[in-house]
Amino acid sequence: MNISKYIDSLIASGRYTFTTSEAEQALGVSKVATRSALRRLRQKNVVAVSTRGFQLIVPPEYRILGCMPANYFIDDLMKFLKTPYYVGLLSAAEFHGASHHKPQQFQVITNKARAEINCGKIRIVFVAKKGVEFTATQTLNTPYGFVTISTPEATAIDLVTYPHHSAGIDNIATILVELSEKIESKRMLALMENSKELAWIQRLGYLFEIIGENKLAEIFKKHLSTQRVQPCALQRGLSIKGVPYNEKWGVFINVEVELDV
Repeated sequence: MNISKYIDSLIASGRYTFTTSEAEQALGVSKVATRSALRRLRQKNVVAVSTRGFQLIVPPEYRILGCMPANYFIDDLMKFLKTPYYVGLLSAAEFHGASHHKPQQFQVITNKARAEINCGKIRIVFVAKKGVEFTATQTLNTPYGFVTISTPEATAIDLVTYPHHSAGIDNIATILVELSEKIESKRMLALMENSKELAWIQRLGYLFEIIGENKLAEIFKKHLSTQRVQPCALQRGLSIKGVPYNEKWGVFINVEVELDV
C-alpha cells in the first residue's frame, strides 16, 4: 500500500487523524521512508502535523489554512497526548454563541502547562488548571468526531478566574450578556455549593448585577449570605490600592466595566 491509498482508506473509514507509527505499520516501510512520504503530502497541504508523531488529513476546503479547524481534531490529539482536557474560555463561549468577537486562538484547558501548538494558520493555546477532570463539561458532535467543552456555567466561572486569557473584564461582561441566556440557575447553584472558593462567586454576582441579570445575581447573593466572605479584586492581577469597594459583593472595583454591545 502506498501513502495515498492509505490516506484514502482512512477517509473512507471516517478517520482524519493518524499517528506516524500507524502509517509506518500500514505501509510496511521504514521510519525514514514513511516520514519522507508524509513530508511530500505536507508540502501539498494534504497532511498536516500538529505535534510530533500525530498527523492530520486536511480536507480540500481547509487546505488554505494548512490545517483542519482545531475543534475537529482536538479530542483525538488530547487522547494521543494522554491528557485530560476541555475546550474553555473564549473558545467555549463561541461554541455557546456568546463570543462577541471571534477568538484569535483556540483555548484548551488541561492539567499542566504545555507549549502552544501552531498548525498552519491554526493556533492552539493551553491553559493549566488544577482539577480539570472535575469541571462541568459537555460533549458536542463535529463533522469529524467529538469535542468536549465547558458548560455555560463552567465557562462563566473560568472567564472571571482567568481574565488575562479572556481579554479582560469588559470583554467578560459583554460575553456574559449572551452567555447568561444559556446558564441554568440550578446547575450554577450546584457548582457554588460544591466550591470551596468564593471569589468567583463574588465576581460573577457583581457582573450579573451590572449587566442587569438580577435574577441570576440574586442566586449568587443568597448563597454568599450563608458564607464568610473575604474581600477580593474584581480583576485578578491588578492593584486594589485606592479603588472603590462594593460592600454588597465584597469586591474591590479595580477596573471599570464597559460593555461592548
